[in-house]
Amino acid sequence: MVCKPKVVKWDEVEAKEVPREVATKTTIRWVIGPGEAPTFYLRVFEVEPGGEIFEHSHPWEHEIFVLNGKGIVRINGEEYEVGPGTVLYIPPCSKHYYKNTGDEVLRFICIIPKEGAK
Repeated sequence: MVCKPKVVKWDEVEAKEVPREVATKTTIRWVIGPGEAPTFYLRVFEVEPGGEIFEHSHPWEHEIFVLNGKGIVRINGEEYEVGPGTVLYIPPCSKHYYKNTGDEVLRFICIIPKEGAK
C-alpha cells in the first residue's frame, strides 16, 4: 500500500501526447498515477481547439471536472456542452467522446480507479 504523500504543481508534471489512434491535439499529465496512490489516479487532459478524444468505452468509471475552455462531451449518444466548473460522471461501459469547440485549451481533471491505468 502507498502511504507516501505527494504534493506537486500540476503543470510541473510532464505532458504526454495522447496517441493519434485515440485522440487529436490532446495531451495527458498523470498528476497522481500508478505507484503513487492505492485506489484512484488523477490526470489532467488538455485538448487544443478543434481537438477531440475519439469515442470509446471501458469497464471503469470517470469523474471529470472542467477547469477551462469549452466543448462537448457525448455520453451514450447524448451530447452535453461543458465549460469551466462543469462536473461529469461517466459510468462504467459508457461510450464517451470529447471535442474542444472553443478557441482556447479545454482543460479538465479526470479521476479513474486504478483498474483504468494502462
